[in-house]
Amino acid sequence: MADKEVRKLAAVMFTDIEGYTAFVQKDETEAMRKVSIHRKFLEQYTTAYNGKVIAFYGDGSLSIYESALDAVQCGIAMQKAYRGENAIPVRIGIHLGDIIFRDETVFGDGVNIASRLQTSGIPGSVFISDRIQTELANHPEIKTKSIGKKKLKNVAAQLEVFVVTNDGLAIPTGMTKMPELNKYYRYVPLLLLSIIAWWFINRQLKEKLFGSEFTEKSISVPAFINSTGDPSLDHVAGMAAHWITKELSNTPEANVVSSESANEMIQLAGMSMSTARGKKQFASLTGAVNIVEAFYTKTGANHDSMMMSGYIKNLETGKILQSLKDVKCNTSNPMGCIQMMSSNIKGYWASRDDHVLTPPNYDAYKAYLSARKAWRSYDKTFVFDQLKKAIQLDHEFIDPYFLMLDFFYNEKQHQEAYDTLQAMRKKFTDLDERETNMMNYHAADIEGKNKEVYTYFLKEYERDSMDMFTNNSGMVIAMMYRHDPLKALAFFNAIPLDSIQIEGCFYCGDRVDMAMWAALEADSMALADMLATKLQKVLYTRKNYGSLIMYYVWKNDTAKIDQLIVDSRSNPAYDETWEYLNYLASRLFLLRDNPEVSKRYAQKAIDGYSPFPKQIRMLGKSYYLNDQLDKALITLQQALINLPDETRTLPELGALYARMGNTVEAKKVIDQLELLRQPFDYGMTEYNQGRIYGLLGDTEQAVKLLDISISKGQKYDLWVTFDHDPDLLILKDDPGYKVLMSKFK
Repeated sequence: MADKEVRKLAAVMFTDIEGYTAFVQKDETEAMRKVSIHRKFLEQYTTAYNGKVIAFYGDGSLSIYESALDAVQCGIAMQKAYRGENAIPVRIGIHLGDIIFRDETVFGDGVNIASRLQTSGIPGSVFISDRIQTELANHPEIKTKSIGKKKLKNVAAQLEVFVVTNDGLAIPTGMTKMPELNKYYRYVPLLLLSIIAWWFINRQLKEKLFGSEFTEKSISVPAFINSTGDPSLDHVAGMAAHWITKELSNTPEANVVSSESANEMIQLAGMSMSTARGKKQFASLTGAVNIVEAFYTKTGANHDSMMMSGYIKNLETGKILQSLKDVKCNTSNPMGCIQMMSSNIKGYWASRDDHVLTPPNYDAYKAYLSARKAWRSYDKTFVFDQLKKAIQLDHEFIDPYFLMLDFFYNEKQHQEAYDTLQAMRKKFTDLDERETNMMNYHAADIEGKNKEVYTYFLKEYERDSMDMFTNNSGMVIAMMYRHDPLKALAFFNAIPLDSIQIEGCFYCGDRVDMAMWAALEADSMALADMLATKLQKVLYTRKNYGSLIMYYVWKNDTAKIDQLIVDSRSNPAYDETWEYLNYLASRLFLLRDNPEVSKRYAQKAIDGYSPFPKQIRMLGKSYYLNDQLDKALITLQQALINLPDETRTLPELGALYARMGNTVEAKKVIDQLELLRQPFDYGMTEYNQGRIYGLLGDTEQAVKLLDISISKGQKYDLWVTFDHDPDLLILKDDPGYKVLMSKFK
């Protein structure tokens, strides 16, 4: 006769050894030893904390406790034991709920939720439900942090999940809030169809570009999992992914998705790589069919050693292709482990030995990765200091040199970029194909050879079109070096916008800015409408506001523009330079052939700039847009005195003289510009001279000088040059100017 059904409220704990199947395939004896240790500590601490082990499942277990506090304290003690000398990658999930005992079996929502929480965790962690969190309210010794609401399998409602953050436990790296999902459920059928269609097209495209074997040979190495419980070792996760990806990229047999792409997709799309769904989503977005899953723990009597373990897995089939040999090294120098792990992975992919790059100095590598991480935070001083540190610590490490070139060029420190490039050419004489291409790319950029820059860039882009860093650069180059909005949108569409969470992502805001410019230039208003809704969520910088203002200018919606400018003054980053937004609106309306509205915003700019003496040049430019030329003349002449180092004032004064019909003074400025020509001006002298000649009515000379400026590297700059320059409107119908514009493409 069946046992009587008993229902009770209990704290339920599930445990599981991650990667157990791989352990068995690699060494069955070692796998059984891990199971034995798992069971030993489980029984020891469950008894100590007033619990009862209900069932073992080979590599997992189910136990119950009289209180939530007992269960969590037990989980903490167990994880510290599992992360000791005999490290075992165990995940723990705990929930407080109703359970049912029947026929020596336990079931119910309490059991199901605890099991799903465990599955969501990482080795060394303790994941708990909101009900457990509530019970811990009066126990400050238990530290927790919310990771947001999550939809668990076979659980009707969303559940807020917490991770225990006490010392000694693993915490998910880059932990972020999980997105609210319920408001999107009605779109699921359509979304699924879109994803399936996109996946099919994407796969067909990749097979066309790379051959039918691409999907079989593609591999990605996301950040390793830090299971040491030591936050000071978090950086090793990214370091391992970056270095192993770099070595794999030199293996002809592997099509590698960059570590930056992989980690960025995981972070921006809010994916959980601990779930089958997250892994499939990752494969769809990056094209990586195979993935390295690895973690590292501390080991040794004094916890002064590190052990890395993992396996290579096929994301489509779920099959483990290769279990990787455990490697050990000293905790003070994880590069030893990373090198050995890299050799293991390469050994699987390559049929013969391949050239192994000499690893950089450990501290140099840390500094380089810190600079990359901070690149998008706009902390320029920190980026420069870290790159300088990396180069000083290891003169043979080429990567920080390349990033330093980008830094100097972006900061318009062109002489420093040139000097650095010359030093690199002397120092690094034995370059591989990719390094040679990157050297040529930077040389062309510094020399103002825009067409060559584009050619070299495309070679780098072909290696990984899904890399956000590279993809964004492609959009910039397409718009500014070639003025090809359709190509920029092709780059943009390579990474589906809906696959990333742009909120809180400054770099994503820059991406949407560039896409908006391209969409408007391509007359794709449907896309611009969609991008406008995205831009509303990333109004972090003055440029973000400017891009949205540009959209509303195209829509002729002055009410929205006015409200945006008012709202901008509440932005934490606001300062007096943000009064530029009124000036920008005036300039854009003039370009759209609406001088009446343009003057309205020019007056607003005058009112905004007037209280700020340091903005005297912009005040003069605002008078200029408002056709108050006499006031513009007085103001710009004073700006020339007040701001002697501001090189842009003189050509603006020359344009003003030309508009006022003062040919003598205008030509004096043209001559002065020649005398004041600076190195690396990339044709800006000829551009300004051509602009003045155009306003004087000498169209032929204007076009000739503008042509020279393009040949010297002048770019099509957003809101600044060529078709974005109101002073060149006089040339827009000129046949010679039209031919000139076609040279960008």
